[in-house]
Amino acid sequence: MAASAAIQIPIPPTPIMETGTAFAAIALAAVASDGVCTREEARALRRDLEFRYPYVHMDETAMGTLFDQLLRRIREDGHGDLMAEAAGALNRQQQLTAFAVACNLVRSDYRTTPEEEAFLEDLAQAMDLDAAERKTIPDVLTILYRDALQPHPTSAGTSV
Repeated sequence: MAASAAIQIPIPPTPIMETGTAFAAIALAAVASDGVCTREEARALRRDLEFRYPYVHMDETAMGTLFDQLLRRIREDGHGDLMAEAAGALNRQQQLTAFAVACNLVRSDYRTTPEEEAFLEDLAQAMDLDAAERKTIPDVLTILYRDALQPHPTSAGTSV
């Protein structure tokens, strides 16, 4: 009797995350990266997504469902795996925009934690951003969030 050959069933490739889900995943992971979602961060998350396609066409229920699914993945697997998958689903232009949105979100409460900085560095690596991109985008947002009109004490003898 001849030995029977093992039947191999092809395993379908893991589907690539849809770009709208990927972009939202990066934004939500940025907000969740320090384990605390402040009121300012929640508002900024909504503001940064609600005018963009495809979110502009989603109602509250659909957005809530999307965020619930993504939060469940973050809780179960951590933000690293989700972030890497999401970064891989976006093209270069989408990655740069997602990185800028993530930088904006972690700064939206006017303070940045070491966990948030580590998240941004991990995200930049997952997106293979070069040194200039890693530096320029956060620097521009720091300028944007600077309270430039706040009076600063002047040293004696210096005119304003």
